[in-house]
Amino acid sequence: MSRLLLPLPMAALLSTSALAQSLPPPRIGDQPGFARVVLDLPKEATYQIEPLGAALRVTLPNQTVTPGLHFVSLPELAGYVLEQHEDQAVLILLTPQGVTPRSGYKTMTLAALQGEGQRLVIDLSGAFVDTSPLLSFPEFRFVKSGGRRFSVVVDAGHGGPDPGALGPVAEKVVNLEVALRVRRFLQNAGVEVIMTRESDTAFSPDKRTDLAQRVALAEGKDLFVSIHANAAVPARADGWCGLEVYYHSPETTRPFFPSPAPLLPTPPSLALNPLEALEAAQPPSMQGGPLDPGAQPSLEDPGPIPPQSLPAPTPQMTSLRRMELSRTLAARVLSYTLGATAAVNRGVRSADFFVIRYTSVPAILVEMGYLSHPIEGQNLRNPHYLDRISYGIARGILEYLENDHPFK
Repeated sequence: MSRLLLPLPMAALLSTSALAQSLPPPRIGDQPGFARVVLDLPKEATYQIEPLGAALRVTLPNQTVTPGLHFVSLPELAGYVLEQHEDQAVLILLTPQGVTPRSGYKTMTLAALQGEGQRLVIDLSGAFVDTSPLLSFPEFRFVKSGGRRFSVVVDAGHGGPDPGALGPVAEKVVNLEVALRVRRFLQNAGVEVIMTRESDTAFSPDKRTDLAQRVALAEGKDLFVSIHANAAVPARADGWCGLEVYYHSPETTRPFFPSPAPLLPTPPSLALNPLEALEAAQPPSMQGGPLDPGAQPSLEDPGPIPPQSLPAPTPQMTSLRRMELSRTLAARVLSYTLGATAAVNRGVRSADFFVIRYTSVPAILVEMGYLSHPIEGQNLRNPHYLDRISYGIARGILEYLENDHPFK
C-alpha cells in the first residue's frame, strides 16, 4: 500500500518545495529625483502593475515572498509591503507623491545580471508626468457673459535684470513662454489679455517699483494671474516637485487640494467645481516653504510702496469678496492644470505675495513646478509640457469667468 501512495506525496512535496522558494526582497536605489525598485524574477514570471493613488501594487502570479512591512523613507518611496495570497505574491509600494495611470512611475524589464532570470525595474517620482503632445485647444463659448468681453492681466514673473529661480532654464524664460501660450488660448476664446511683459524686460530695475507697476495694470480689469516657477533649498531639491497656486489672505490658512479636472471639455452647467473636493490626498510636506526669489520684495525690509502705482480698491468689491473670488479662481486653475499635466498636487495656498496682495481684482500666483528638481526642471524645458500647463491655466481661468466671476 505504501508503494501505491508514495509517488503522489513525493510529487506534491517536490512541487511545494519549488513553489515555496521565496523571491529575494526588492532592491532599492536612491537616484537624483527618483527612487528605483528592482525585483529579481524568474525568466518565466509574469506580473501586473496597478496604480492606486497612494500606492503602486505589483501582483506576481505563481510566486512566493516572505510577508512583511519595510520602511524606506525616501521622498518618492515611504516603504513597501510584501503579501502572500495563496499562489500570488503581492508587492505594494507606498508612494508619498502618488501614482496614477498617467504619472508617478515608469517601468522596464531587463535581463538578469546573472543567470536566465529577469529584472523588473520600477522608477518612482512625482515628476514623471504627462508630457505627451496636447490636442488642439477645445472651442470655448461663454454662455453667461451677456455679450460683455472679459479682460485678464497675465503677468510673466521676473524679467530683465531679474532672472528669478535658476535651473536647466531661467525662470524668467519659462514664465514668459507659458504666459504667451496662455494669452493665445484666452484670446482664441474671446478674452482680452493685457501682458505685463512680452519680452525679456521689466518696468524698473527696482523690484518693488516693477511689481507695483504690474499690479497697476489690473485696475478696471477682471482678473490678475501671475505665472512663476519655483525652487527649493538644496536639501529638498530632489524631493519637492509639483504645482501650487497662491491667493492672498490676511491670515495664513490651511492649504486645500482640489481634485484634477477632466482634460476633455465639459458643458458649463456640468463643469467641475473644485471647491467641492477640498480634502483630496495630502501631498508632500512643505516644511520650510518654497523659494521663488522675486515673487515678492523682501519682507525683512519692505521699504516704501510707490504710491503713484498702486490703485485703490474698487468700491464694488470688498477685500473679503476679492479674497473669496481669488480662492475660487486658484482652485479652478489648479484643478484644470492638474488634469492637463497629472503633476503632483501641492495645493491651493494663501500667501502675502506683493502682486496678489495689492491688486484691486481677484488675483492668483501660479507656481508651475520646481526648476531645482532634477526631473521637473527638465520637464519645464519640454514644449509639450509647457503647452499642457498653459492649457490648464487658461482653461481654469475660462471656467472661472463662466461660472464664478461676478458681473459688474
